[in-house]
Amino acid sequence: MNLTVITPQGISYDGEVARVQFRSTTGLMEVLQNHAPMIAELKTGKIMTDKGEIECGDGVVKVLNNKIEAVCE
Repeated sequence: MNLTVITPQGISYDGEVARVQFRSTTGLMEVLQNHAPMIAELKTGKIMTDKGEIECGDGVVKVLNNKIEAVCE
């Protein structure tokens, strides 16, 4: 899957990952290969992947066709 994390300073991550975990307004969520399309509200914290962690403010995450885009404050 491709993960792109966009912050006010620009793109902080753009690359391939096998899994992504993040905190949403409804709790901890995990996205794996072939996940159903989804849009969720992000809570400030870390986006955790099999490649490491990325700091992120409140924002929105979109999952579609094995592409994950997180837009953070």
